Amino acid sequence: MSQHHPSDDIMMEYAAGCASTHLALCVAVHLQYCPRCRANIQRLSALGGEMLQQLPQEDLSEALFERIMLRIDLEESAPAAPQKPVEDLLQRWLPDGLNAVSWRKQWFKVYEYVLEVSRKGRQRLSLQKISAGGRAPLHAHYGQEVTVVLQGGFSDELGVYEEGDFVIRSGDQRHRPRALENEDCICLAYLDAPVCLAGPIGRWIERFRRLFMPDLNAPAS
Repeated sequence: MSQHHPSDDIMMEYAAGCASTHLALCVAVHLQYCPRCRANIQRLSALGGEMLQQLPQEDLSEALFERIMLRIDLEESAPAAPQKPVEDLLQRWLPDGLNAVSWRKQWFKVYEYVLEVSRKGRQRLSLQKISAGGRAPLHAHYGQEVTVVLQGGFSDELGVYEEGDFVIRSGDQRHRPRALENEDCICLAYLDAPVCLAGPIGRWIERFRRLFMPDLNAPAS
């Protein structure tokens, strides 16, 4: 069972349909692994339903309607049997499943498969893979990084994370994830701003990146 879960605030946002599209996807994937959080969502949804009944009726905005429809799609795409729940949630980007992904090498044992990138390149939804025993470069964050472990596991300076765990890193939380020794680690990751590389080589790369992205320190919109 998962040991790391979304915060209460995130769970309430998700239950209310107020979470951003990509954050809602990460929570939905975590729910496939975590019966405890599924039960919490059911309780929050029931509570929200009771509260809604006490409110005066108003027309739904177009944006709220779209978020509700996305939530319905995510719920309906979760199969009753647990064989391929994650593949179903990611089918929009991975019609042929995880095994058909063409990984792009980023670092020595670190690979990425991009699912979506925002127009300005700040937000990024992707799959990240670290080969068994491999290490990602040391980095901090210009924004928030949400990670859900899909396969295997990894450790960093703050803990050990296994299949289904939901992890958030932000700001100056520098870490260097390392895949566990016995299996490749594959994660769903959402960044609302690029990571900030650290260490001697990372600082050198950052100097050049700032030349092309001078607004890196600006808050994520």
